[in-house]
Amino acid sequence: MKNGLGARWFGLKVVLLVCFVSFLFSACRQESRVGLQKIFGFAQGTYYAVSYYADPEVLPVDSLQPRIDSLLKSFDLCASLWNDSSEICRVNRGEDLRLSPLFCDLFAKSEQISALTGGVFDVTVGPLVRAYGFTPGGGPERLPSDEELVELMDRVGWKKARIEDSRLIKDHPLLQLDFNAIAQGYSTDMLSEFLESLGLSSYLVDIGGEIRSKGTKENGQPWVVGIERPSPDSLSDRVVYERIVLNDHSLVTSGSYRKYFEAGGQRYAHTINPLSGRPVQHNLLSATIYCKECWEADALATACMVWGLEKSREFLAQHPVYEAYLIYAVPVEGTDSLALETWETPGFTALKVD
Repeated sequence: MKNGLGARWFGLKVVLLVCFVSFLFSACRQESRVGLQKIFGFAQGTYYAVSYYADPEVLPVDSLQPRIDSLLKSFDLCASLWNDSSEICRVNRGEDLRLSPLFCDLFAKSEQISALTGGVFDVTVGPLVRAYGFTPGGGPERLPSDEELVELMDRVGWKKARIEDSRLIKDHPLLQLDFNAIAQGYSTDMLSEFLESLGLSSYLVDIGGEIRSKGTKENGQPWVVGIERPSPDSLSDRVVYERIVLNDHSLVTSGSYRKYFEAGGQRYAHTINPLSGRPVQHNLLSATIYCKECWEADALATACMVWGLEKSREFLAQHPVYEAYLIYAVPVEGTDSLALETWETPGFTALKVD
């Protein structure tokens, strides 16, 4: 009796051992299928790049990319100035329409940053941007006259527009919105949330340089991204100036060195101060913001480019929740040359890769 029971128990252990080994082999084989997948495409007049870790049989690139393209297309129908049928183009033309929840949320977040920055960030800057020729159909790049500027400034001011009952209310009929300083960051967040809804826990999303990450690479190494060296002109090659770790956060760099126009022998940046109506004139060349949400990093990087170096430093000192890296130009003594200098928040230093 004992011998029979022992034989059966021995046989059961053998079966269990075989099953356990088979399970381990299956698990390892399944884990080995998880690898880095990459998707590249175009949206919002720029590129997008998505890197993620997944089993290619479960979530193949060919099935995911059309869904990403559809999501970004729906965003264009809300916020793109390059699509005449978008919501923002329609309200800028004065059409009365019930706005989508997406548009209302984008507008609310813009208001939040406007209040935080004292109006330095302002999506009603549209008439000014158009007057300087930085939007579709904006005309030649030029400086408006003083008389034109006074008229334009009547249409600008973040408190002159609001949403009531899903409709945009304007205090001036010619007021126009421009979401460009927040749209790419917002869509980066939107795409990131979509990936997480699919169960992805390790990804890097980059839409035109607005970047957000989640998790790590398969070897446990963090995602590493670069900050561009300010270039002398719009045609210069892109060179990485600094590399940092991006750990479950977003990174956005705004600069004045690639988008500009020249008039009267002087270069004018595309960044316009909504409080003065003039293109900014200071030595801050680029501002990089590191924080959780990409829309917030996008908007604050723009605000810093309006403020310039000193006011940006003051703001960042008062709001330590944001990490930042500023690159600015200083004259080289005894020459006509300029040298690059940097300033960074204390927490940013720990993010840098040697």
